Amino acid sequence: MKDIILSMGLPAPKIVVGGSPTFSIHSKRKGVECSPGTFVYWDKGYSDLCPEQDFEPAALVISRVISLPDETKICIDLGHKSVAAENDISRRIYFLNAPELRALSQSEEHLVLEAGFNHQYHVGDILYGLPFHICPTVALYERAFTIEKGRLSGEWRTVARDRSITV
Repeated sequence: MKDIILSMGLPAPKIVVGGSPTFSIHSKRKGVECSPGTFVYWDKGYSDLCPEQDFEPAALVISRVISLPDETKICIDLGHKSVAAENDISRRIYFLNAPELRALSQSEEHLVLEAGFNHQYHVGDILYGLPFHICPTVALYERAFTIEKGRLSGEWRTVARDRSITV
């Protein structure tokens, strides 16, 4: 296609290729511009799917234990409004500081997790969740707070939220 365009006397086109899953392949090609999107935040899904890509996750969803429904379960404030919910419930969020937790049910506001007998969770405990699908997750939030060297350093506005129907 590029050769045809050039043979017509037109300027060389910019060739933009790939996405996050194919970044490691296209980044080795000469004369193309890569277009990965998820690398900015990365997520658990691509981390599992593309282990050769050594990106570090850069976005977390922070949640709290809000109740203990029974002796083996905890309920947290992480519903459909907080994390992308299109995947199977077992592939929505991975807790960095609680990898043993298993999601049981989710509503708009809450996520119920199996914690097992004799768990040590209390109301108010903080969980750090790595979403499996970061793109629709960040679109749920107006902004992301940035942390550098363990301190709040600023914020990024989520421009993907600024959409309107114009028809």
